[in-house]
Amino acid sequence: MQYHNNILAVEASWLIGHGIMTRYNYDRLCARKDIRVLRRGCRGCEALVDFESMPERFRRKVEEIVKDPYKAVKVNVVENAIEHSAAASDYFDSYKLPNGRHLPAEKRREYYTNAIVLDAIHKITTSRAAKRKALGSKRARFWDELSEAVQDLDHTKYPHSLPANARSLERKYKAYKNNGFDTLIHRTYITQNKNAAKVLDDNQVSAMAVLISDPRNLDNEQVARIYNSIAVQMGWKDITASTVAVWRDKLDDVIYARRHGAVAYRNDKAMQVKRSAPSYPLYYWTLDGWDVELMYQKQDGVRTTYHNRPTVVVVLDACLKYPVGYAIGTHETPDLIKEALRNAAKHTEELFGSMYRVAQLQSDHYGKGKMTPLYESMADKYTPAAVKNAKAKIIEPWFRYFNKKYCQLQTNWSGFGVTSRKELQPNSDFINKYKKDFPDFEGVSQQIITYIEAERAEKKAQYIELFNAMPADNRFPLPYEQYLMLFGATTGRRNVLQGTGLNITIGGVKHSFDCFDPNFRNHASVRWEVRYDPDDLSRALAVNEDETLRFNLEAKYVQPMALIERKEGDHEHLHRVLEFNKAHEKLIAEEISGHMARTLDFVEGHNTELETLQKLMICDSNGQHKDRRNSERLKPAMDDDVFDTSDLLDDY
Repeated sequence: MQYHNNILAVEASWLIGHGIMTRYNYDRLCARKDIRVLRRGCRGCEALVDFESMPERFRRKVEEIVKDPYKAVKVNVVENAIEHSAAASDYFDSYKLPNGRHLPAEKRREYYTNAIVLDAIHKITTSRAAKRKALGSKRARFWDELSEAVQDLDHTKYPHSLPANARSLERKYKAYKNNGFDTLIHRTYITQNKNAAKVLDDNQVSAMAVLISDPRNLDNEQVARIYNSIAVQMGWKDITASTVAVWRDKLDDVIYARRHGAVAYRNDKAMQVKRSAPSYPLYYWTLDGWDVELMYQKQDGVRTTYHNRPTVVVVLDACLKYPVGYAIGTHETPDLIKEALRNAAKHTEELFGSMYRVAQLQSDHYGKGKMTPLYESMADKYTPAAVKNAKAKIIEPWFRYFNKKYCQLQTNWSGFGVTSRKELQPNSDFINKYKKDFPDFEGVSQQIITYIEAERAEKKAQYIELFNAMPADNRFPLPYEQYLMLFGATTGRRNVLQGTGLNITIGGVKHSFDCFDPNFRNHASVRWEVRYDPDDLSRALAVNEDETLRFNLEAKYVQPMALIERKEGDHEHLHRVLEFNKAHEKLIAEEISGHMARTLDFVEGHNTELETLQKLMICDSNGQHKDRRNSERLKPAMDDDVFDTSDLLDDY
């Protein structure tokens, strides 16, 4: 029972629960309006019925349980005057102690309740009507009545800590009104028990910081013992290991770098940058080498070892974490990294029809000096990861994922790494039992290839779909010429152009290449380095020593000598060569004719000085040589005189 708007009310649930009326009775009385419902029930709020509006038979049943309902329900004048205070809430929520901490949540609630209860008392004391209503004629016992009302408050709802004594409550109230919220905060929170602290001044704190940050990582007992030996000489109080523990926690951020190193601090304590994965392929690649947790057996002629692990360099596209390139070897080398990037370039051609560079490439600092030109050529932007910053490379957790998904299921699995817990490592007895079944290097390489190709197959369709959706302006094509400049293999020798082309030997087999660029034959004295893709010998690239000249080469098409052995395409290739030669000879004729015309003009103006050169001017069949100076008449004559091509097709 309670007062609602100064009307004695009974909870509907209380009436039904005590058997005063049934649920059916209650619903019928409400429907006929035979009882007055002061408040309808809802979640967290009970329905209230006016006691006086209930039929007499039900009121008598209530009085049998509660002798005098009006005396049983006492109005708490303080509770009725309590109101929420945003100012008090903000003050205690934002209050900071001298050590930079906030008040504990429990204390914030306690101090806030004290404030709103004292505000309610102030409301009563400053309002005559409220005071008269609360106390009637008992003016002499004003603070006694208020004190009783404060102590009668429900402590679960109002967890205050105001004094029960009326005089003490009055003093608390006056101090609060004069000095505000600060008077409600206990002085121990303000002083932080400095008078009882054993470590007080800056010198003591500094000595403590030096000891607990020692790179040898002394434990609390050792720090306390050394500190106390200093304290004897300095006249300080002795401390215990528990005191050291408190200060270790207080100074954790300050001492961490000296204890564990700058790298550990940056990885564990410093603010981290949160990044989102790229939306499309070819936006961001990261590469790294990994000693795969798969063992293979190797024979050195004396014994067989089984603990060997291959190394794979993986080029990972951060979009979908797709392994776009990889290369397998016995250990990480610049050549292995180069092969992984070559595989990535070739794979983009397999996926998208053309080879592409990446917008941004990340690597660690291994071989950075030698590899940077390659990285910068393969990417629009090259951004190496910070030294010893493993968190910057998303490829590290990908290796763990790949190891667990594929490698751990194999009998030649070596474990998760030397820093992993022992219980997560494979059983050594199991490894020794099956070590003779371990594959050799070729076998373990095939294992890795199978797993990477399986990972690619899972994401390939989505990867291509995202590529098709990416903006065309953000694609960076990799021309085949640049691909060969970056990744082309060489024989290690340089060759001079011959009539049969550039002839090189690859793997013991002779190959001939030629170029249909007329300018190529203007560099007859150049010794060319031929760069080629071992997987595609249909084309290559000729590069001079300082790489200022480059020419795309094609493998020489081999024509059959016997016409009867001709096949489809032979005639077209032959015709292409003959047409090239014809056009090239025409260019040569035009150029030499121009040289001769300019020379004749030059000689005519210097008859005396160039008498010897004049003698070398041979007349034509009509005894003329001056007329030959005319370039328009000279050109057709030179075409006929210099090159006679009438017999070129005799053999075909």
